[in-house]
Amino acid sequence: MEVMKKIKIAQVVGNARAGGVISCVLNFYRNIDRDRFQFDFYTYGPSSHDKEIMELGGRVFYIPDVLSFFKSVSAMKSHFKKENYYAVHAHLTSLSFVPLLAAKRVGVKNRICHAHSTSHKSEKVWLVKNTLKHISKLYPTRLAGCSKLSNNWLYGKKKGEDAFLLRNAIDLTRFRPDAEREAEMKAELGLEGKKVVGCICRFEFQKNIPFLIDAFASLLLEDKNAHLVLVGGGSEEKEILEKIVNYGISENVHILRETQKPEDYFAAFDLFVLPSRFEGLPLVAVEAQAMGIPCLLSDLITDEVNVTGECRFLSIQSFGAWAEKMLDMLASAKRYDAMDKITAAGYDIKRESKRLEEFYLSLGGER
Repeated sequence: MEVMKKIKIAQVVGNARAGGVISCVLNFYRNIDRDRFQFDFYTYGPSSHDKEIMELGGRVFYIPDVLSFFKSVSAMKSHFKKENYYAVHAHLTSLSFVPLLAAKRVGVKNRICHAHSTSHKSEKVWLVKNTLKHISKLYPTRLAGCSKLSNNWLYGKKKGEDAFLLRNAIDLTRFRPDAEREAEMKAELGLEGKKVVGCICRFEFQKNIPFLIDAFASLLLEDKNAHLVLVGGGSEEKEILEKIVNYGISENVHILRETQKPEDYFAAFDLFVLPSRFEGLPLVAVEAQAMGIPCLLSDLITDEVNVTGECRFLSIQSFGAWAEKMLDMLASAKRYDAMDKITAAGYDIKRESKRLEEFYLSLGGER
């Protein structure tokens, strides 16, 4: 009996140590037909995900950061030529042109650019991103993205509307309301009887966590029983810690490291918040809704993420307004079951993985 040859796809994700992109792509690999498809992950160095990727049958290749343009292109050309990929799927948004250029130069016929985010004028690299996004359309043969907002930002409205929309879907067997687990996690974190505001994200400019500290400190003036749980790490951690100390709120703010089981931390939250300056479509907000948690999000996040109707959007111009809104939402916070809504909106990873399989098969052709 002839063994079916697997369809090999290079997934260029860049930084795999943190962030939603690696989580998203790995989530699809867990659920795609791995007897038919093999994902090879191209990252900037070792991460906690490497072991699982290899256990699933994939491989991990380390490449220079694409900002080291010539070294990165050279390394990827060598790998892509040797591995003879059916497709190269680049997840670097406006920087995806780098791996796709390498792929084109060695004859990879199927080259996919994937939009995972947007930008904002307050970002230091805004001008660079807005320049590079025009180059990002030069080398792909197909366009894709996680939201209409991301697609339209990266590709322009006309091409954005035609791009393949692959939602940041989740495993609904992991993320669902569970009263017993909620009680266990609050007890484990020493938060029994407390009102818990939570956020899971990278501590980077995009996520705007120093603003959240300002807002939470203001909230505490009205409710000493509130606690803030931040799960993550990043370049702004020092600034965040200094703010916490300066406000004198260390007893009410808990910083926890990233985990392979974010659903455990979600279980302790009464309210999920994310004051981002820009996003594509934040997976954590979908996970929070699946867990039945009310969400307060920046109005700079696409309303496509509000799949349950339980998200509220607020300008990040005033941390006082955020304090008031958090107080208001905590006062009436209660769990809800929105599994049917999330599935109907297309965020069930089982269904979206089938759509991804169909998308790959529709590309056709080999090197």
